[in-house]
Amino acid sequence: MARALPVVAVAALAAACSTPDQGPRVTPAPAAPSVSAPVPTASPLTPGSALGPAPDDLREVDWTRAVLPGDFCEIAGTVTLTDSEGRGESKTWGRVHVALLPDLTTYGDVTGDDRDEAAVAVGCDNGGGTAAGQLTFAAVVLTARDGRLYALGTLPTQHESYAEHPPLVSTTKLKPGRATMTELWYRPSDANCCPSGERVSTWTLEAADVLVLSDSKVTS
Repeated sequence: MARALPVVAVAALAAACSTPDQGPRVTPAPAAPSVSAPVPTASPLTPGSALGPAPDDLREVDWTRAVLPGDFCEIAGTVTLTDSEGRGESKTWGRVHVALLPDLTTYGDVTGDDRDEAAVAVGCDNGGGTAAGQLTFAAVVLTARDGRLYALGTLPTQHESYAEHPPLVSTTKLKPGRATMTELWYRPSDANCCPSGERVSTWTLEAADVLVLSDSKVTS
């Protein structure tokens, strides 16, 4: 995918913010108590546990409403997306907002069973609504087995950026036995729109159907 992709990733989680002018203070009339929706919590997730039902062809899945592992943002258990968004409690950042990056979802046969797996790109932020609030990005590789959805692994960005902005997922390629992700990382002088560094990392599928990082190098 072209270098313009960082704009897609940034736009997926960033929105313009403005502070409206405050008018005169008004004391509202008493209102009937309302019932708040319960705050969603992470579901338990143990190694090898299914994320939910899945068709044999993962291209039929509506990822905007998927249940995904939350480990990429250090969320225990799973995160449920609704209209491409979710919420969770991160062990590092506290309450976070999670978003699907739909234009970066890719497919390919990792397990060698002649059926495609999916690499679903996601990111999380602090809910502030700007690019400066973005915290991390990753691709989650998923497979269907016996009508259920399983994660083969989470591919986080690897590079320690020299700027405050986290690296972006650019592309993820799935081939038999491995997954390769290209990330774009920031030098100190880079604007949020345009990281100038590139790193390519490869994960290898081990016997237990788990992807393990096997190689990672800066290419620019």
